[in-house]
Amino acid sequence: MATVLEAPATIHQKLAAARLPALPQVVLQVMQQCEDEAAGLAEIAAIIGQDAAISAQVMRVAHTPYYNRGRTLASLNQALAVLGTQTVRRIALNQAIFELLGRFQGAARVDLVRFWCHALLCALLAQRIAGELAYPRAEEAYLAGLLHDIGRLALLAAAPEDYAPLFDSDEETLLAEERSRFGLTHAEAGGWLAERWRLAPLFCDSLRYHHEDAARVRDAHPLVQIVHLANHMSRRGLADIDAGIWGLDTARLASLLATAHDTLRQSAEAFGIPLNVAEQAIVQSTADTEPVITTLAQAAELRLLAGSACHEAACQETERQALLAIVRSAGLVFGAGRSAWLDLSDGKLCGVSLDDQDDRLQEIRIPLSAASSRVTQAMKQPVILLASEADLGLADRHLLHLLASPALLCLGLTHAGECMGILVLALDAATADGLRVRQTPMSSFAAEAARCLAAARARTQALSEARNAVEEAHRSRVREVMHEVANPLGVVHNYLALLRERLDGDASASEIDLMREELRRVSGILEQLRLSERPASVTLEALDLNALIRQVVDFCRKGKPEMARVETHYRLEEALPPIRSDRNKLKQILINLIFNAVEAMPGGGRLILSTAYWHSGRQQGQIEVGVEDTGPGIPDEVLQQLYSPVSTRKGGTHAGVGLAIVGRLVAELGAVIQCHTGAGTRFKLLLPLQEDPMRAQA
Repeated sequence: MATVLEAPATIHQKLAAARLPALPQVVLQVMQQCEDEAAGLAEIAAIIGQDAAISAQVMRVAHTPYYNRGRTLASLNQALAVLGTQTVRRIALNQAIFELLGRFQGAARVDLVRFWCHALLCALLAQRIAGELAYPRAEEAYLAGLLHDIGRLALLAAAPEDYAPLFDSDEETLLAEERSRFGLTHAEAGGWLAERWRLAPLFCDSLRYHHEDAARVRDAHPLVQIVHLANHMSRRGLADIDAGIWGLDTARLASLLATAHDTLRQSAEAFGIPLNVAEQAIVQSTADTEPVITTLAQAAELRLLAGSACHEAACQETERQALLAIVRSAGLVFGAGRSAWLDLSDGKLCGVSLDDQDDRLQEIRIPLSAASSRVTQAMKQPVILLASEADLGLADRHLLHLLASPALLCLGLTHAGECMGILVLALDAATADGLRVRQTPMSSFAAEAARCLAAARARTQALSEARNAVEEAHRSRVREVMHEVANPLGVVHNYLALLRERLDGDASASEIDLMREELRRVSGILEQLRLSERPASVTLEALDLNALIRQVVDFCRKGKPEMARVETHYRLEEALPPIRSDRNKLKQILINLIFNAVEAMPGGGRLILSTAYWHSGRQQGQIEVGVEDTGPGIPDEVLQQLYSPVSTRKGGTHAGVGLAIVGRLVAELGAVIQCHTGAGTRFKLLLPLQEDPMRAQA
């Protein structure tokens, strides 16, 4: 009996850290398609779907926390929609880079073209069998067929020297040798990897049981049956198949097999791969594929791992966006899960949650002087890998626990001699073990990430300085306008005061008083504009709400000639409870609502103003103020953003901001406003009683 070379736990760790080889022709076409603006997701998925390694990596990355929030993705199309073409391009390129590091060269090199042809043929058959059996997820069956032997690639990547001689063995020999040497078969390895990538349980089972006896599979889930049958047909044709078990006839299976072979040949020709598919046997590729491998090597060398992984981060405008892009890239390159950012502030590393899953990361504070913390060492040594609690201080252990991870990768992002902070990435134990021998890629990634983050910080600072300059120019202009407006306002106010003295006792004196009060209110509005950088103030005073409404209507009649065509009706409840509110803000709300109603009735109509006291039991009561018109109602597109500035159709001096001002003032008063529209429009303003509006707002 052969000696077992690897204990199961050890081989699982190597499988988790392994990078799977990709077919060079597919990688090249994926990158070309992703750069083609005219290419759609369906075209890219069609190419990726012909390579098991890239498909597996796409599905794994799409299920990581920064791309997926718990939803199982059952197809490549769904995964591509989550990732986007640029991420997919980087996945393909990274696959190529790792393949070209020499892992599959020399003695360890195997015929990946032969493997690819079998995987694709199995996928094509699985898709067609799913259709014959009315299985509703034909695309899922295709993907399961494509990935059914992914365990073989994983074992080759984990133990190339030991597994390469077995790679092209016949089925029975391969399974026996795998069990003997590694303690598990490639089918079990594939099922385990799929579970680790958080794929659907039944999908994992279809990989795990594709070499089971047909008698056992007969009672299995349809997806398991489909992949089992597709694998058998792709290797042995129709030999030893009892078509009746599957509810199919032999002639139909023969037709499916012939169609799948034709499709395989067409795909191979499209990639420039010479094949001989006669008698259902796929002959190994020739040296004609070597130029493709050389072309891919040259392309990959021009785009090193760190630069390609951080490409997305380099395109971001803000620091936080760049950090999120760096984290996504880290998940792609290192298989990282959750993460945290430790920002440098006042001699401490301060925790920042990047995935919004745990706000308590914000409470992490690690002094740089903390001798027990190994995380702080990343300030000087760019890569720190923590995989055991034994030698960690409590602050470091807090990070392990908060990120729910047995291992952490700490990358100090240093640019131009300045460390900007530490990126902490959660890893599982197997991935951490695999990274221990990859210090150079991690250091390169940290350096490139730091450059991108520094650039984002510089852009953020430049944008902030530009914004401050614009705001200061605006404030300066406001001060100039205020100075120019103050003089004529003062002259008009003084003139009205003199006119009031001359008309003392005359009926017109009350109108002069109304004009003077409105001038004071306008002055107050301008003053608020000058002080716009300060919080809005509320001046409380006792108000006779019914009298205030009548006064506002009188003022509107004098300033808006259109009101002559509108009938005004009052439904004011007598003996309203006392109310304390801001007179000027209430007047501004009422004026805007009244003007809005009048403008909605250019041919005339009715304006109805009402008040009512709403009792609230033990709670504070409210006063309702209603402003209703008989106009045509408010259009749907305006209702969608009722209290936001909109493009007005009224023309003239109208700016389309009247209701936006109403919404802001209502909020400042701690009140509530509601709108009902249809055959006419009614606004209902609910004002709190005997309560400080600013406290109500808070």
